[in-house]
Amino acid sequence: MRPVVAMLLCPIILSLPLPLHAEELQLSVISRSTTHADLWKAAEVAFQRAGVTAVVREVSPERSAVLANEGATDGDVGRSSGLEKNFPNLVQIPEPIYQYAPTAFSYKRFDVAAGWESLRSHTVCIRRGLRQTDQRTKDMTRQVLADESTMLRMLAAGGCDVAVMERNNALARAAMTAEPPLQRLLPPMEVMPLYIYLHKSHAALVPKVSAALKQMRADGTMHKLLGEGE
Repeated sequence: MRPVVAMLLCPIILSLPLPLHAEELQLSVISRSTTHADLWKAAEVAFQRAGVTAVVREVSPERSAVLANEGATDGDVGRSSGLEKNFPNLVQIPEPIYQYAPTAFSYKRFDVAAGWESLRSHTVCIRRGLRQTDQRTKDMTRQVLADESTMLRMLAAGGCDVAVMERNNALARAAMTAEPPLQRLLPPMEVMPLYIYLHKSHAALVPKVSAALKQMRADGTMHKLLGEGE
């Protein structure tokens, strides 16, 4: 290229817009939870389909919503409905990411047809920081522990009669194949939808991610990733 032509083209080239970088969000997920680790896989796919790169930050359940509300993270994955009442900077994506089914696990069988009331005469192990489970068992005899592996050790040692975990929890499923086998007591205590929440600064993404989750439910991706419908 001749020097004169190159000089004429330089201002044009410099004035062209630079390529846009894909938006990247940091989302908090409850740490040391096999259930939430699985939910993250589904969330990552949903954001990819919405054209957004999402990265995970594992934090304690007590801190995850706080950080998202403060804007220290961009959102929170796998939380129950109503979170925005206490954290007003969070916006719920209306399509659930999962139908969470807290279920009783025990080494002895008993009837749980009455739901949460079935546990009242037993010592219950629950995980710290799970708002709905905490509310449902607040007036019961219980052990509030750091994570599911600690709950299972306490249950095996006789420190509680029953542990409440998600119906498809991987650690509980492994214990069901051991000797003596852990018993999964059905039906679940209840079934509650879990949602993704975004900081209000990302509210424009809500319809895109909601549509992606609906699409994943329709095309079988949710069943493949989370066993939904089993």
